[in-house]
Amino acid sequence: MAALARFSVTCLAALCLAGTAHAASQTLPVNASVTALPQDQRQLKVDQLRQQVRQAVAFQQGERPRPAGRASVSLQPMFSAQAGSWPFEPFVNNGLFRAIAGYQAHHPQVVQLRGGSITLAQLHDALDDPRILKRYKDGYLLSYPLLIGADAGLLIEGTSLYLSSYSGTALINQGWLGLNQSNLESMAGDQPSATERAWRPFVVAWAGSHTQVLGSTLKRLGYNANLSRGLTTALSAQQAAGTRLATVIIRDSHFSEMSSAVELQHSQATISTSQFEQSQQYAIDVRDSQLKLQGNQLRGIDNNSGVRLRGQTRAWVEGNLILGAAKAAIEVSEQQGAVLLASNRIGDSRGNGIQLRNLAPSVAAPLVIDDNLLASSQGSAVDASEVGAVALLDNRIGNTSEYAVSVRNSTPLPGPLVLSGNRLGQVGKALVRVEGVRDVVLGANRYEGKPLLQNLLIGDLLPLQGQLLEATVGQGGTVRVQQQ
Repeated sequence: MAALARFSVTCLAALCLAGTAHAASQTLPVNASVTALPQDQRQLKVDQLRQQVRQAVAFQQGERPRPAGRASVSLQPMFSAQAGSWPFEPFVNNGLFRAIAGYQAHHPQVVQLRGGSITLAQLHDALDDPRILKRYKDGYLLSYPLLIGADAGLLIEGTSLYLSSYSGTALINQGWLGLNQSNLESMAGDQPSATERAWRPFVVAWAGSHTQVLGSTLKRLGYNANLSRGLTTALSAQQAAGTRLATVIIRDSHFSEMSSAVELQHSQATISTSQFEQSQQYAIDVRDSQLKLQGNQLRGIDNNSGVRLRGQTRAWVEGNLILGAAKAAIEVSEQQGAVLLASNRIGDSRGNGIQLRNLAPSVAAPLVIDDNLLASSQGSAVDASEVGAVALLDNRIGNTSEYAVSVRNSTPLPGPLVLSGNRLGQVGKALVRVEGVRDVVLGANRYEGKPLLQNLLIGDLLPLQGQLLEATVGQGGTVRVQQQ
């Protein structure tokens, strides 16, 4: 409060003068109106937004029991374009078949599980072939691709499964895959690769399947090709659009050195209290899915963003630590659906902290950024363009090279943009830039700027800067700026 008081007494007059000087060279926004809102009305609006978004993103998800009975095990030929081959068709041209051909001297075969569940030890005994599955280090080494049928399950519990890179190994799940207190990683060995480009084993789970990773480790999986970047879920073109969502539960686990650790499509996923380190493309990449991402640590993303949300996605992203993303810590692009970004700690992004692109939130599907700490971004803390509406509530933003909050729409959009209760300071440019939003609500924000050297509000709000700061900081009120 002392800082706020000093700001009010010492800085407000200087900022108002700065705003007047800049406004002299501009015209006031056409048909702009500034309306004072009662304090209880602002708080009611904030409470409504929080309630609406939590209702919109909430879902319940539990573990799915594995199929009953003992699974049968067989070797089946892998064809690229025949009935029943769709689970592995996408990998024909991405290096899998070529890697298989370097190891299997005959037509490529896959280990297929059907009609029940099986453990690794049981699978080892059933195959009885060390060229396919053998004991290795603290577990087993798999050298053939493995297909879990829609009525089958594979339990990996209390052991390690190494997937041979040399032989073209992948886990393809149509049914149930469970890792419990286990380790899953690729093993390159000292034999030359049969492919001319980087290739590593991966896990893909098709729509209708269930995958759970509990207290386990996944390491060095995936490479940068479609459906092969790590642990991936997807809806095949050969599956009906109404096929049940793939379900994923990840808890208390550790992912490292993956292409993209988790890539979700047509899925419902709960990811909690887990660590993601050294991802090449994304740590969590989500499209057309429901996601609950809570209490995780994401560190070191080499090429892109920590979390990317796209398509028809509803996401609840809360309580995560996201550090060292090459692009943005959280990226929401071309997305339709409610999103709550709450109580996350975001830092050291080489791009923006939170990046929003081409979004159309609504009352039924709001976008709320609530109580986050954003610091040390080389771009802006929150950077939005072509965004219809967004609420930033009680965030702490500082030590950012460009803007604390930047919203720019090439064509004016209705809004509202709600900025309430935020603490903004230590930025390289202005604190808030707004262009092309017809409805803006400001109240209870703390601005820590540099008087005369730095505008706090620019863009469409610059001509009104003095009036808005006097009303919201000097008088402690809330205002609504509307433009026709």
